[in-house]
Amino acid sequence: MTEKRKSIKWKLFFIILLPTALLGVAIFIFGAYLIYELASNHIHDELETTTHVLKSCFDLTVQGDYSYDGKVIKKGNVNISDPSMLYDIKENSGIDTTIFWQDVRISTTVEDEHGVSAAGTKAEKVVSDAVLKKGENYYSVDVMVNGSRYIGYYTPLRNEDQTVVGMVFAGKPINIVYRSVGEIVLWFLLFTMLAVLLALVICRKFTEGLISDINRIKHFLHTISDGNFTVSIDDEITKRKDEIGEIGVYADKMRHDLKALVELDALTSLYNRRSCNNRLKNLQEEKSRFTIVMCDIDWFKSINDQYGHDCGDYILTDISSRIRKSVEGCGFASRWGGEEFLLIYETAYEQVKEKVEALAEQIRDNEFAYDGKKFHVTMTFGVKEAKPGVNYEKTIKAADDNLYTGKRNGRNQIVY
Repeated sequence: MTEKRKSIKWKLFFIILLPTALLGVAIFIFGAYLIYELASNHIHDELETTTHVLKSCFDLTVQGDYSYDGKVIKKGNVNISDPSMLYDIKENSGIDTTIFWQDVRISTTVEDEHGVSAAGTKAEKVVSDAVLKKGENYYSVDVMVNGSRYIGYYTPLRNEDQTVVGMVFAGKPINIVYRSVGEIVLWFLLFTMLAVLLALVICRKFTEGLISDINRIKHFLHTISDGNFTVSIDDEITKRKDEIGEIGVYADKMRHDLKALVELDALTSLYNRRSCNNRLKNLQEEKSRFTIVMCDIDWFKSINDQYGHDCGDYILTDISSRIRKSVEGCGFASRWGGEEFLLIYETAYEQVKEKVEALAEQIRDNEFAYDGKKFHVTMTFGVKEAKPGVNYEKTIKAADDNLYTGKRNGRNQIVY
């Protein structure tokens, strides 16, 4: 677990997890607050509207002042304290309503836990002071009504001379309101949690893809550090349009440059002796069929002495290019040392003979031109087919012996 926590995968995960979780908490808190505010405003408007509609029904339909005879409240000569209309309101909206004479409940839908009506009970002093004495509307999110906590709205009942004689109340029990708001908040919490979870899943999928590509680059670089330059980086990485893609491109360029530096001869761009030996070991381990050709430029020292080392480099480069074309698609070649080359053909022996003879003839017939001077160059070849179970170094020795046989016999020839 300690090792995992140290990896970039876990660091990225926690970097994403923390702000995502904090964002989720912030969204939930803000959302819950917003839901509460909206619910509070909605309840306020709903209760206010109910009280004003109820009072308007009295004022618009019945003429005269309010009066109370100790039993019922009348508006003019009409009894308005019949609770039937109040219970209709409760049934349709869930809102409790009350008609007060002064601070006493005369007609009400409010009942205690045993179903006993709150008629005859009094309003709280803070309500009476605000509505009856000051003639103001009163709204509270926590008012006691007959021993129960309510969200309530009170508005004064006025006679034509504006004397306040009573109140109209509309309210909802706090526990019912909070339960409804709580259900909405709970659903919002679930939505927020799902949104955060989805964000984390998406982020984790993204980071896993990112880490996967980083690990592939890591494996690629590790393989190169072991000296294997034949590997290639995944195209999916180099095609990315971000920094990871750029790293992949640079890593592949580094592989190419290192391969040229470590495996190739700087002048001829053929394999050097070390890398050629490594490739021959692989061929032998794979039990592949191949033929070794050792060749040497004839009288190369005389060319250097007569035309200079720059001319010698020019000849080496030109002949290397011809050798590379000869083995292309069927083998590889290396600069074995000085003007000596080692060619490996991975094809049928008869085809090797044809290719070597064509190469020798091509070099022999070519007219080299350097610094205004023209001349011909020849090469001597020693050819030996590798036998199963025989160490490749012995095959090289045999090809080298054939080369020196050709040298002793006059050069400019192929010895099999």
